[in-house]
Amino acid sequence: MSFYRIREEDRQFLYSLLYATGIILFWRGIWEVSYELPLLKNVYFCLFVGLLILTLTGYMYKEFDLFGHKGHKLTKMIHEVIHLSRQGQQHALYYYDDIKGDEHKILPNKIKKIENDFIIFEEKGHEVFIPIHRLTRVHKGKQIIWKR
Repeated sequence: MSFYRIREEDRQFLYSLLYATGIILFWRGIWEVSYELPLLKNVYFCLFVGLLILTLTGYMYKEFDLFGHKGHKLTKMIHEVIHLSRQGQQHALYYYDDIKGDEHKILPNKIKKIENDFIIFEEKGHEVFIPIHRLTRVHKGKQIIWKR
């Protein structure tokens, strides 16, 4: 009876197909029910309520914040680099200085904190504020793990 045996990959594909069919039928049902409700027959009301829901839940801001999402990932990675460097792993961050026109190296153990999209580190007894978007690359030892 090995002829009727279904491989695990095929079983996962069939379950995915079943789930997708269920989701499509569910949304089709919602679509058709919306035609039966008198309030939802007004297109402008639907548009207003939909935008209100997306705005109040914060979904609109989370999904369409193109630059903030990228910055959030980079900030998370910098925190991880600082944590790993405290455990003894060699890391270095590089940023571009517009005034001097060259790249500078920041060692993670010199970073005091990350605040409002700025890296704050100490250099020669002074605090230096570098915007996170100025970072050009992050190294782990000699290997580049992130590059703009």
